[in-house]
Amino acid sequence: MKWPVIVMLLVSATASAAYPTSFSNAKSKAEKEVYFDHLQTFYCGCDYVFDDIEDLDGDGNKHETMINPLKCGYTPRNPKTKRGKINQRASRIEWEHIMPAHLFGGQLDEWVNKHNHPECKKNNGKFISGRDCAYKLNPAFKKAHDDLNNLVPAVGELNGDRSNYDFAVIDGEERIYGHCDFEVDFEHDLAEPADDVKGDVARVYFYMIEAHQAQVDDDTLALMRDWSLLDPVSAWECERNRRIEAAQGVGNRYVFEQCTE
Repeated sequence: MKWPVIVMLLVSATASAAYPTSFSNAKSKAEKEVYFDHLQTFYCGCDYVFDDIEDLDGDGNKHETMINPLKCGYTPRNPKTKRGKINQRASRIEWEHIMPAHLFGGQLDEWVNKHNHPECKKNNGKFISGRDCAYKLNPAFKKAHDDLNNLVPAVGELNGDRSNYDFAVIDGEERIYGHCDFEVDFEHDLAEPADDVKGDVARVYFYMIEAHQAQVDDDTLALMRDWSLLDPVSAWECERNRRIEAAQGVGNRYVFEQCTE
């Protein structure tokens, strides 16, 4: 196994591939070209549908991407919102950045000093968020943000709870999402996925460090090395990587190298 160094990854796009032009385009490509027949969430393994034609949650929307929480054993941490309404994120699928955006963009001037960039000022005089400003003005950040290698389908509530927390080993293994093996330490801003996806997480981190100059501390990198050894590539991880390379012209060599060994 070769560990990543902070260098630019030079990969030629295949003739048929087209890199995502926006985040919405990235999500569409992920749905139609990568996950079209692999309808399971990344962290919890919940089955889902891209178009809820049966209106499983009874909200009248038959075009949403959603799970049936009771079927997969997912128990919402918050079944209802603070306003007393049903928490729709508990049954909705969202596209999660495995590596949080701040690790590959949080150091950018557009992110940190958005007020220095008039292009990020709205008509009402307020500024868009630093992240949105970086996405709007910095092509390298936009490319990293929309990279399919870093996107996976996740239960919306879990995506929100994970937020931009660092991955870590959390003592106690307290389960707050039913059968879903995912822990969140809200006090210390940490999250821990199941063992069978820890290697997937690690190889995405290696890729993002190499391809997009993500900033990761030594302790996190050491953890990812351990996780990659703990959880070797699966058949689906290899197939996912093949489809991503076909869809956008660049896959993850840290997956590819293990798939061909």
